[in-house]
Amino acid sequence: MTVLKKGDRGVAVQRLQKLLDENGVRVSTDGIFGYKTELAVKEYQRKKNLYPDGIVGRKTLSSLGTPLPTRAPQPPIGGSHGRQAVGAMDVSVSGMTFLFHREAWLGHSCYLHWPGGASGVTLGPGYDMKERTSESIKNTMTGIGLDQITAQKISEGAGLVDDKARDFATNNHNTVKLTETQETALLKVIIPSYVSMVRNNIFVQLTQNEFDALVSFSYNPGGRFNNVCSFINQGKVADAMTEIKRANTSKGKVMKGLTNRRNYEVDLYLNGIYAN
Repeated sequence: MTVLKKGDRGVAVQRLQKLLDENGVRVSTDGIFGYKTELAVKEYQRKKNLYPDGIVGRKTLSSLGTPLPTRAPQPPIGGSHGRQAVGAMDVSVSGMTFLFHREAWLGHSCYLHWPGGASGVTLGPGYDMKERTSESIKNTMTGIGLDQITAQKISEGAGLVDDKARDFATNNHNTVKLTETQETALLKVIIPSYVSMVRNNIFVQLTQNEFDALVSFSYNPGGRFNNVCSFINQGKVADAMTEIKRANTSKGKVMKGLTNRRNYEVDLYLNGIYAN
């Protein structure tokens, strides 16, 4: 069972459109999941008291009463196969690549920047300095190969938020330009704490793709991490995925980037698709 969303094409989309039409929602059966099909899906979801996100996931498919063709999952590289206790699990190489593409921003994240919202001064793939000490930042920066002077300057971004974070990132934009190797090294510094979050809060067995998806989600869960873990521990996976999709705001504002990320994470958890 796959997830269908705006931008998809093919037989599965055409069959979805026919099912919508049979259920009283008029839409062209052209096999293209465009704007009108997205509106039709949202209309159907509202009629069935489903979360109206315009994405055809497991609950919407179940409501329509029929499975649709599936895509073959991409197997994890360097990870475990089958279900196992999370205490022994770690992020796979595929999961690291998935995370890097979610967190890194070509030509942008290599510099000091402020992503906006509730974030602090950030460098590389999600190294947020809002809740870090100057000393820990300096140690991390020298650990990935930066000189002491540069590391000291970067560490002055510790604890800054809102306008102060924005101004510091703007005024010190060119203090450093990380290489891709350094950004990858920084990701490896960041990731263990998020791995621990998943290990400490999930008490059921997971597959590798499920584990990787939850680690990605834990990076910025919008206060919903505990709810998601609770649903998964209770076997309420559909509710957990809905909760993940709802974590797409920062300071109350819906963020397009977060919305896209949540869709990728849900697709990874449900279908094992490691999107680039």
